[in-house]
Amino acid sequence: MIKNFFLSTLRNILRYKGYSFINIAGLAIGMACSILIMVWVAHELSYDKFNEKSDSLYRLVQTQYYSTGPLTTTCMPGLIAKDLKEQYPEIEDAFMFYYIPGAVLSFGEKKFNEDIRMADPGLFRMFDFDFISGDPATAFDDLHSMVITSEMAEKYFPGEDPVGKLLRMNDEFNFKVTAVIENIRENSTFRFDFCIPFEFLEEIGHDLNRYGWNSYYSYIQLADGITKEATENKIIKHIQDQSEEEDESNIDLWLHPFTKMHLYSVRGGGLIQQVYILSIIAVFILLIACINFMNLSTARSSKRAREIGLRKVVGATRGEIIFQFLTDSLLLTFIAMIFSAMLVILILPAFNKLADSELTFNLLDPANILILLGLGLATGLLAGSYPAIFLSSFNPISVLKIANTGNKGSSLFRKILVVFQFSLSVILIIATIAIVRQQHFMQQKDLGIKTENVIYIDMGGNVKENYHAMKTEFMREPSIAGVTRANSLPFRIGSNTDGFEWQDRDVDNDVLIGFGFAGYDYDDVLELEFKEGRFYSQEFATDTSNGIVVNESTVRIMNMKDPVGKWLQLGDKRWNIIGVMSDFHFLPLTNEISPLVLVYTEPENTETIMIRIAGNNPKETIANIEEVWNRINPAFPFSCEFLDKEYQQLYESENRLAEIFKYFAFLAIFISCLGLLGLASFMAEQRTKEIGIRKTFGASIPAIVMLLTKDFARLVIIANIIAIPLAWYFLGEWLNNYSYSIRLSADIFIIAFALSILIAWLTISYQAIKAALMNPVEAIRSE
Repeated sequence: MIKNFFLSTLRNILRYKGYSFINIAGLAIGMACSILIMVWVAHELSYDKFNEKSDSLYRLVQTQYYSTGPLTTTCMPGLIAKDLKEQYPEIEDAFMFYYIPGAVLSFGEKKFNEDIRMADPGLFRMFDFDFISGDPATAFDDLHSMVITSEMAEKYFPGEDPVGKLLRMNDEFNFKVTAVIENIRENSTFRFDFCIPFEFLEEIGHDLNRYGWNSYYSYIQLADGITKEATENKIIKHIQDQSEEEDESNIDLWLHPFTKMHLYSVRGGGLIQQVYILSIIAVFILLIACINFMNLSTARSSKRAREIGLRKVVGATRGEIIFQFLTDSLLLTFIAMIFSAMLVILILPAFNKLADSELTFNLLDPANILILLGLGLATGLLAGSYPAIFLSSFNPISVLKIANTGNKGSSLFRKILVVFQFSLSVILIIATIAIVRQQHFMQQKDLGIKTENVIYIDMGGNVKENYHAMKTEFMREPSIAGVTRANSLPFRIGSNTDGFEWQDRDVDNDVLIGFGFAGYDYDDVLELEFKEGRFYSQEFATDTSNGIVVNESTVRIMNMKDPVGKWLQLGDKRWNIIGVMSDFHFLPLTNEISPLVLVYTEPENTETIMIRIAGNNPKETIANIEEVWNRINPAFPFSCEFLDKEYQQLYESENRLAEIFKYFAFLAIFISCLGLLGLASFMAEQRTKEIGIRKTFGASIPAIVMLLTKDFARLVIIANIIAIPLAWYFLGEWLNNYSYSIRLSADIFIIAFALSILIAWLTISYQAIKAALMNPVEAIRSE
């Protein structure tokens, strides 16, 4: 019997090649999309799970409360890990973590810019690193020890044993390689190439023994049997108690699970939203493909009605009929599954590039085989369930008397499926437009500063000592409009404090104010605008000692009238306000503009040179800058980036989501159109004789086309009526995650409506025009 079912299925596939192609193609593309998304989601969810102790590891987070609102940060004072470990037996281990970006490491003639990580020895006790050489217990016994990966060992010491060799950092400090570890997995939050002891920070001037100065990151491991909630209840006031001498209060300390670090932001949201969004798309695409199968199977029921009637007459039970049609569905699905696996292998390199990932899909991997079989089985049963139940319900006497078993119930169900299918497609069209617009909005929004044609160069080691000499040389180049320095890029000013006092301050006004450090010409290079006063100028000798520049938000939150000339104080240091800048976005657009002050500082307290290029040949200008740099700083390799390009990197995650969304939305709509094409072809075939008669009595080709397309157009309009409110609600919730976002204007929904109608009409019109052009004599003879 089973053999007979398979033979019957194969005959039907070969007999109705067009419909079989549409079913197989739709299912194959749908499953391929779903597999790609499933592999990506599984990869994202796997982050840090390979660590044996991952479930007991946490990152320390604090929330500080001010009159301007709460601030949640992962930055901690440098001694907190040690204190918590000593004071709370519930905490089994802990370590502090920090990094130095863009340091220069050299060995012999080799010099490279590298990011250096810094940690306490607890890092190697709490995390699983595969040591090739060296001992994790003693790797950081010396302050100038260094642990490197095997990739870096090959880069600096090819073919040699690196242990015991010295790497020089910033042409100032020597570090001895004490251990080599395997390259850290791609799905690890803690990835580094070089790691040195955290306490080295004291040697370069950091005060690690002070509460109230939050610049570092702290991680703890809870003892066995200890819960996160119980520990939080004990340490919640730890910082408050320690900070009383620093005159700080209203601070809560809490624990963020290490396994959630990759996907969940401590401020809410994070990459988990992308996981949810793409998972929903995978379900949508698979549903659309299954709906195609259901629609075409039930629509073509009349073609197999007599077969079903005969099977029932000779004794086949309804269960056997259901089994037969599920067999049909599963066989088609597993054929589609083979093609979907081939598509995944072909598309995966492009998807990896798009998603900036390193995903793999090995067909010989048992896990992937199970994914394919499970997805194929689920899809086959879902797609074939209704057609099997519907077709097995035919009355054998009725179907043997008349060929057409179509009824209002099955027709209504097909219409419902088409509406549901296109509702999903319209939601995806609207979401794609909104996501792309939000992406464009964030990248093109006026920041209040000009980042175009500005390059930046990191200053490390004694490069800072040569700043004035470099600036003098740079400014001799006609195509350079300005040179300045700062302690951070202008859209990454993350330091803040509530310690500022000001003239006529309300004692209850504990305002959190951001602060950054800058040198002369900062305003010219970034083209800052001023509401009052000016920036620091060499023409005024007192600017560097007594002057300070604030933004509009600072003046507004201080409720200060005529601010220029009034004083502002932090600790024992008092300045006079010399200028009020127009507000600019000094943090990503997920943050609202808040108070900011810029303090003049000498080169040794800054980290970055910024240069505005005015000429039309930036490559030549950069080459001249490099020549000056290499002449003055021969020990430090030259490396620069454009400021606007770096700004775009802030939204790399959103950009990837927008690109991925566009492609998958297109594929979902394409699958919907495949199904619509199949239905339109079937409906035209069913009405061939009617079309011939109408043409004989003078019906025009446009009238015939309108006849065949109006029912589908009505369904697409209903789909829009359902989809638009749903899309408006869910996209509104998504946009609430951004402090600055687009409006869901009417044109987004009008464009989606017009596109869906146009796509559906173009899909249907091919079959409609083809049917309308048929010779009426042949059409009448068709039956």
